[in-house]
Amino acid sequence: MKSKITQALVERAPAPDRGKSALHADSEMRGFYLIVTPTKRSFYVQSLVNGKQVRTKLGDHPSMDAKQARDAARKTLVEMRGGANPNEERRKAKARGITLRDALDLHLAAKPLSLRTKEDYRYCCDQYLPDWLDRALAELGTDRAGVRERHRRITEKHGASTADTVFRIFRAVYNRGLREHPELPANPTANVDYHGLRRRKVDSNADKLKAWGKAVLDLHPVRRDLHLFMILTGMRRTSACEARVVDLDIGSKRLHVPKPKGGAQRAFDLALSDALSDLLGHRLRESPRLQRKGQWLFPADSKSGHVAEVAQHELGGLTGHALRHCYSTLAVEAGVPLLELKYLLNHAASNVTMGYIHVGHDHLLKYQQTASRHVLERLGLVHEPGTWPPRLKEQADD
Repeated sequence: MKSKITQALVERAPAPDRGKSALHADSEMRGFYLIVTPTKRSFYVQSLVNGKQVRTKLGDHPSMDAKQARDAARKTLVEMRGGANPNEERRKAKARGITLRDALDLHLAAKPLSLRTKEDYRYCCDQYLPDWLDRALAELGTDRAGVRERHRRITEKHGASTADTVFRIFRAVYNRGLREHPELPANPTANVDYHGLRRRKVDSNADKLKAWGKAVLDLHPVRRDLHLFMILTGMRRTSACEARVVDLDIGSKRLHVPKPKGGAQRAFDLALSDALSDLLGHRLRESPRLQRKGQWLFPADSKSGHVAEVAQHELGGLTGHALRHCYSTLAVEAGVPLLELKYLLNHAASNVTMGYIHVGHDHLLKYQQTASRHVLERLGLVHEPGTWPPRLKEQADD
């Protein structure tokens, strides 16, 4: 309907039924509208901009009255007929205002990341880029030399690995902001020369492994079993330390891992060989408090209640993630095919074909048995089914 948009009309126009709206076109100014819904009364203008019809909102009543809306409409329509698109200008202004902190919040809210990963993202930004957090991405995007210089300075002060990690996180966060606001400058990390550090090579020669096997037996029983568990499974440190009684099913020889790297969507059941079943069964028998559901399989007098730090000088540096490397090498030596090894390690599918394959527990258990036998043999340890801990081979031969 057409009538002059006055304050009286704005206040008295009847509200339509729920889910509907009423449009009132101004009779004196072409392109000026009042749209009434059951909950709002809003002012709009519409005009051709470079050959395309564009509608943009001026504001809502009562924060804007009819006179203010008419004045804003007159000015905006002149600009639109001159080729300016207020929607685009608004988007550009918003893009100019988004900060690194805003983009970080967007990134962490949009992706299904584990709590640990989110904490790592925030830590890296807070620790190494604190002065950038409240800077606009548009400003950072145009300072390509400054971004490159910051990578160099972090390398010099904290090391190449830290610098690369921080800037991979910065790159991902900036890209998230860029997806939200395509008007932003290109990602400035294109000007960063990453060090591209190679994976470290873990020394697993025969003498070192046998020395490790002998040393691990002399540790506190909980730490002894944790390190043996990690070298027999290749489990990542966090998942191993946070293994719980409630997730263990000795009868079916499986340990459910609810939150591995990659989050809950990557949850899997770890196949337990005879040696692993005896190891975890021994943990339950040795620690009566573990019988209560929800307790940790590797408890400690720590804030979390479980072992958190796996460093162990007695083991000559062969701890933590190095044991994952070691398990992988020894499993291949034992004849475990690469596809099955990927599943035992819970690696993400690396190609389309692997995404179609679903390997059963019994199939993986067979290869886990093979891997466990070989790992223990290389460590110079002998495991007798139904007992734990293993013994040194030289003692078993006596």
